[in-house]
Amino acid sequence: FFFRKASFSSTMSNPVRSVAMWSLNVLSGVCIIIVNKKLMGSKGYNFNFPTCLCALHFLFTSMSSKVGTKLGICSPPDKSIIFPWRDLWTFTVVANLSIISLNTSLMFNSIVLYQISKLAIVPFTCLVEMAWYSRQFSMATIFCIVLTLVGMAMVSISELRVSTNTIGVVIALSSIVFAGLQQLLCRHYQTKHNMPSNDLLAQTALAQGSTLMIFGPVMDFLFSQRWVSTYEFSDIRAFHFLLLSCVLAMGVNFSQFLVLGKFSAVTFQLMGHLKTMLVLILGWYFFGGIVTVTQTTGMCLAIGGMVGYGYTTAPTKKVESADANDDNDEEAQHPKTPTGGLDRVNVK
Repeated sequence: FFFRKASFSSTMSNPVRSVAMWSLNVLSGVCIIIVNKKLMGSKGYNFNFPTCLCALHFLFTSMSSKVGTKLGICSPPDKSIIFPWRDLWTFTVVANLSIISLNTSLMFNSIVLYQISKLAIVPFTCLVEMAWYSRQFSMATIFCIVLTLVGMAMVSISELRVSTNTIGVVIALSSIVFAGLQQLLCRHYQTKHNMPSNDLLAQTALAQGSTLMIFGPVMDFLFSQRWVSTYEFSDIRAFHFLLLSCVLAMGVNFSQFLVLGKFSAVTFQLMGHLKTMLVLILGWYFFGGIVTVTQTTGMCLAIGGMVGYGYTTAPTKKVESADANDDNDEEAQHPKTPTGGLDRVNVK
């Protein structure tokens, strides 16, 4: 997880390094969704074990970080930071529910519904902040939030009409809630314990990975009515996709660390919109499916709402970005979580 800045930056010029980091973040984030859909979907290899897949991602990334530490590529977390057990397990439960619901949504639903439901996470967190923290938003921002939610509703209704996949829609809606709560807890605990995002990840990774390994097979059995131990890799390509999924999970974590604190909030927004468009286009190209007029309209409304949200909140983020860039060295050692919505991999 924790990669030294010098080892990557010393060999590349600034423009080339920026393009490389930007490309790695976008490509790994898009490819892992396509690969996981192929691996778990009915049109792929039917590896219907999303919780166990998350656990494998954690283990693979953890082992890679330990090897990287031995080789001097990764820097160990700050052991002086103490994360109370109660906060640790509260975050672990919510984060695991977020990961499981997102992966299960990808398994049950079309790429369109999965990706559009992820866009609705930011409006959900905004609504919670308005109700719980009395945070104020401009009318333009509220309009963009409503626009995104209307688009999400249209895509969900269209999904029900096309596939009558009620369970999938319910799981997609639950993923919005759990992922939004995880984002809020991330901000809360980072502020409460003065903890950088990479140290928060280090403190919780072992707890998340171990609990997913212990309870994962049982939870997956409830969804698929079969045990992960009974899965047969009759097609060797299924194993290749499983291994590729683990490698991409590590790549997403790696690229997230590289881009944190290196780009402005506007660039983060652009990366997020580009990922959304690529996932929707590649999902349709590889997996096909019926795209109705209602779905298309809902997609446009949701994406338009998120673009508008990024534009209307840009002035505040530019101020935060300017303050952060005053001390690049400290930002490299203590990266902050982007305020425009967490694109944390959650090792999908």
